[in-house]
Amino acid sequence: MVNIIFCGFGEGMDKRVFAKQGDLLLRVALNNGVLIPTDCKDGMCGSCAVRIEELDSNPDEPIFESKVDPDLWNKDKYTTYMEDKELHTLVEMGAISKKEAESAQQYAQQTPVRLACQCIIKGPMLIKPFE
Repeated sequence: MVNIIFCGFGEGMDKRVFAKQGDLLLRVALNNGVLIPTDCKDGMCGSCAVRIEELDSNPDEPIFESKVDPDLWNKDKYTTYMEDKELHTLVEMGAISKKEAESAQQYAQQTPVRLACQCIIKGPMLIKPFE
């Protein structure tokens, strides 16, 4: 089980929950009363975009903010494959650059903005609304 912290989603929805590795972020949010807007639930519309910060499993260490940068790539962090349709949607909506999308694919790292309907939980995360 890993810690997932939701912050900034509205009254009564800021909470820490436990989730299974491999579970879908949107499902974890909905099962715990955190309302993330959704339209298609298929990674095409972008309505469920959220900001992601990976949390280290050691609470005494600082938060590692997700960045797709080959120079900062840490092979010991968990890797995250992102589907082409999610990356395409994030680029189209201006949430990430095309270069970030290409680096995310090349280095199997997640971008700082994800679609909750496509995000598979790999480790502890802080989730904030994308605005």
